[in-house]
Amino acid sequence: MKRIYIVPHTHWDREWYLSYQHFRIRLTRLIKGLLEILDNDPDYVSYHLDGQASVLDDYLEIHPEDRERLSTLIAEGRIKVGPWYVQPDESLVSGESLIRNFSLGIRKTEEMGGSLKFGYLPDMFGHISQLPQLLRGFGMSQAVVWRGLGDVAARSQSELLWEGADGSELFTYRLSNQMGYSELFRLYSDPDKAAEQIRGAAERHLIPASGIDTLLLMVGVDHMEPQRDLSRIIREAAPLLPEYELVFGTIDGFLNEAEEKTYGKDLFKAHGELRDTNRVTSGGFNFLLANVLSSRMYLKQANAQAQYLLERWAEPFSTIACGLAGNRYPDRLLEQSWIYLLQNHPHDSICGCSRDEVHRQMMTRFEWSTEIAGQLKDEALYSLLAQVDTSVLPNNRIIFHAINPLEHTRRNTVMAELYLPADAPAFRTIDIYDSEGKRLPSQVMDVRPEFRCVHHHETAVRDMAMLHNAAPPEERGILPGLEYSLKATVAFVPQTLPALGYATFTAVPNRKRVPERGVIAKGNSLENEWLKADVHFDGSVTLYDKKNGHCYQGLLVFEDGGDGGDGYTYSAPLIDEVFTTRGIQASVTVAADGEALGVLRIERSWELPAGLASDRKRRALERRICRLVTEVSLGAEDEWLGVKVIFDNQAADHRLRVALPTGLKADTSWSSAAFDLVERSVQVVQPDEAAWIEDAVGVFHNHGFAGMTDAGGERGFAVAPLGLPECEATADGTLYLTLLRAVGYLGSPDPLTIVSGAGPNFPTPDGQCQGTHTFRFALVPHQGRPLEGEVWRRAHEHHLAVQTVQMRHSAKVADQNGGDGTGALPLTQSFLQLGGERHSFVLSALKKADSRDSILIRLFNASDVTGRTMLRWWQRIGEAYAVDLAENRLAPLVVTDEQEIAIEADGKKIVTIEIVPV
Repeated sequence: MKRIYIVPHTHWDREWYLSYQHFRIRLTRLIKGLLEILDNDPDYVSYHLDGQASVLDDYLEIHPEDRERLSTLIAEGRIKVGPWYVQPDESLVSGESLIRNFSLGIRKTEEMGGSLKFGYLPDMFGHISQLPQLLRGFGMSQAVVWRGLGDVAARSQSELLWEGADGSELFTYRLSNQMGYSELFRLYSDPDKAAEQIRGAAERHLIPASGIDTLLLMVGVDHMEPQRDLSRIIREAAPLLPEYELVFGTIDGFLNEAEEKTYGKDLFKAHGELRDTNRVTSGGFNFLLANVLSSRMYLKQANAQAQYLLERWAEPFSTIACGLAGNRYPDRLLEQSWIYLLQNHPHDSICGCSRDEVHRQMMTRFEWSTEIAGQLKDEALYSLLAQVDTSVLPNNRIIFHAINPLEHTRRNTVMAELYLPADAPAFRTIDIYDSEGKRLPSQVMDVRPEFRCVHHHETAVRDMAMLHNAAPPEERGILPGLEYSLKATVAFVPQTLPALGYATFTAVPNRKRVPERGVIAKGNSLENEWLKADVHFDGSVTLYDKKNGHCYQGLLVFEDGGDGGDGYTYSAPLIDEVFTTRGIQASVTVAADGEALGVLRIERSWELPAGLASDRKRRALERRICRLVTEVSLGAEDEWLGVKVIFDNQAADHRLRVALPTGLKADTSWSSAAFDLVERSVQVVQPDEAAWIEDAVGVFHNHGFAGMTDAGGERGFAVAPLGLPECEATADGTLYLTLLRAVGYLGSPDPLTIVSGAGPNFPTPDGQCQGTHTFRFALVPHQGRPLEGEVWRRAHEHHLAVQTVQMRHSAKVADQNGGDGTGALPLTQSFLQLGGERHSFVLSALKKADSRDSILIRLFNASDVTGRTMLRWWQRIGEAYAVDLAENRLAPLVVTDEQEIAIEADGKKIVTIEIVPV
């Protein structure tokens, strides 16, 4: 006899085809009704509340009086929730944000009575290669999946193993390929009809796919309220199904029994990333929806900026400043910033496939997250750097510090923002000196007046000018932090900035020194020791890799084609026209020319079709002028070419990409991903016609860079996009970077590349992304494979620019710090260093532990072989431990007299170290 676990549930999209507040009204009614059912029906065993804790927060904000009732039911197992805080899109968010998502979700659900202990992944648009390791890191060994399995679904039964990039394994249950988590929406109240529903689902979908006699039948669908008479229906239908044992159960109960029954069986093992389109005839609506990577690109850009601000600035420097500068660690504020950010990570939100009002409200949450993180970052840096002893520096100079957030040293050009008195004398240069008095290459990039609000280095004082006009707060009047200044942006080349630390510099405005010209910018070329870039008449670029002796021609040609798709899917019209900038005359000017930086500006007025024709089968005859400006930049010591694109989108229904023909012959491409460097075939194999529900596509996600290496592994080429996650690599060696997709529907009424629109046909005019957009990326030619060529390092240099913090015009420290110009910190300091094979280790987090007065440092080994490094902390370490992702201590670590910890990690492993400073 086969056992069928019947599990009632809802899939709760926090926002999608309705706004968050609309759906929350429905959520309050769902949970109110659920509480009534569970109070009145002792046979209603349990309800699966979609595996995410945010529903509890959203409900309790309206009904706080129900906290105890909910907590009791969760503790009793009658409501199942967690381990996520929100169900994210795995590919579009950082690996660290996935850890925080689990951490927050588990903590909140444990506080409410208990969290589920398996990975519930019912509707993500594919799965990343490292999710098995993340789940294992939180003590979970099982997962439930649906989308993205492609050929795996054709070759496996419902019960399988999933092995992550590092070798971590999960027992995995694949939901019904056709219906997924919605096998039955509801059961008929009539037991005879309900019995036929159950028998039909089992015979059509569950039994053929399963290798055991225990089956899972999910009853529910998106936003479906619980069925009040479900326990009665199951009880009365059971005698009508003598061949089955019906169990009103839970998913975790099913998984435990299923795993036990498969013990010793030779289960199919899936490996790594699961991002393939459907390839079986029972595909139903099991879409992958790969082009969500480029829907509403402004969301992806805002997300990347918010993640970098939290992960690489606010948390690390708040941690370092804590204690030393007398600051308390702002854990609650950082958590709130994370919450606002995570609330933008549900798949229908970050993917850009919802109603316009949803995405407008997302931008507000991004602003809230970055406002908090930005303020905390500023406070940490100001209070930390106020402790630097500047007494040895010359008086009457501008003093500022350059802060490097990366775990390695760097020499690339720094853009310093310096504030002078509004009536400062005229100058032609601003000379920059290091702490030993050596003048560094520099040039003035911009000067403009600015009215600003500045902050004192002591957070208790709050607003107070830090410059020449500063005075004790007791002597200031109202609004002490408002100031008129002259803001000068100065590019300069440091000797070397320490790893995850700072260096101190002085600046002197100079009218007498003649600025140097023609050092990097020479006509329509840029050149330094490493690279040479020639800009041609049509704006295309030839890039010479001088270090390795290779040349890349025809770069930065833009292509624009029609798009009749939607927020999920790119779909070229039946008769498409693709426009290109190749051969079109462009205006090329020198925008910056000095000893630190060269910039060439390429301008075009590009005529593109206004949209699709009325029949939506071709592009319209009407044309709109879209201004396209490209700035290519090269610093004196940069080993990458910076690219900034400004595009004024006045057209609709189109896709804009930039082509990068590398000339490399390779069968695979690679890109950064969550805790991984993923290699993929450049060949795209379409599903059989009998299985087709959507096209297989060549686009893939990146977390900051993507590229190709030649077949011999001798040289490679990478593009490093900032918040532009969609790339494609073709068999002819061309990399394509998507900059913009402009579409007008949540779900298209007439797509060609998918059987139907994946969402309702609501018009979404904001999805046309009209107006001016700015895109940034770097071009990185390199030697060997990406780790050997240090592509991760170059990409981070581009994405995580050095920040400067100016103290006073005088070298003296504020009166509140003693008034004698002395402090506890030296002029140059590294807080964290990695030695040994540091090129294979990447920093992911530096933060305070959640429940102990200690510091966590998270790294991962990006290589597929064992790596070793030495981690050096700047302060004395009392104790050190290896911990898991849940911050449970695993083993003590040895700390040397030099405050170093030896780290050894197998390929692709995530390593979290806890240190307890003395």
